[in-house]
Amino acid sequence: NMDGHLLRFNNKDEIVFIDLETFNLCLNTCNNLPWQISMLKVIGNEIIDYKDMYVKWNTHLKISKGAAEITRFDPAKLERLGIDPKLAVETMVEWLDSSHKIIGHNILNFDIYLIKGICEKFGKPWKHYTDKIIDTNCVARGVKYGELPKKDDNLTEYQYRLANSPRKGVKTNLTALGKEFSIEHEYDRLHDAIVDLKLNLKVWNKLKYMIDL
Repeated sequence: NMDGHLLRFNNKDEIVFIDLETFNLCLNTCNNLPWQISMLKVIGNEIIDYKDMYVKWNTHLKISKGAAEITRFDPAKLERLGIDPKLAVETMVEWLDSSHKIIGHNILNFDIYLIKGICEKFGKPWKHYTDKIIDTNCVARGVKYGELPKKDDNLTEYQYRLANSPRKGVKTNLTALGKEFSIEHEYDRLHDAIVDLKLNLKVWNKLKYMIDL
């Protein structure tokens, strides 16, 4: 049985974990933009590099009070550390282009729409990312529902099916999964994007043994 192709055995290809913190929960860039783009570059189980970019858009958008509280949005920090959006998008694209897989939590229902929007703003192609995506929210649902991918399943379609079929009482947010898998983590610092991504990596490292991808 040649299982060598499974991601859990792959110790040479780069995987990029990505998380966007945004002004609100809207899915298009007319009404929403990411003020923080964070990425981990991972090979095997090792984090080999990371980027934590605060992005200073010239925008009328204001962060909603709820979003500000949840994401610990700090306007002074954004003002101090914020970089030009074009530079941020170029860095993001460079990382995503060179990755073998792109992993995020809830990325198919949220982040990918904003990635698409900001790529389009700067004339960067983005469609090729879709086939690289692994959404740990969808994968966790697949595991919990007992709906594992079949041999000839298209991975993207498989995940979209799960992305759009929440079930009452089934918790697959990162905190719930982390605690369920007894993962040690700084849970009180979640919603700092890098802290979230490190938890996402730990959750993925458990999930990848529960599902053949």
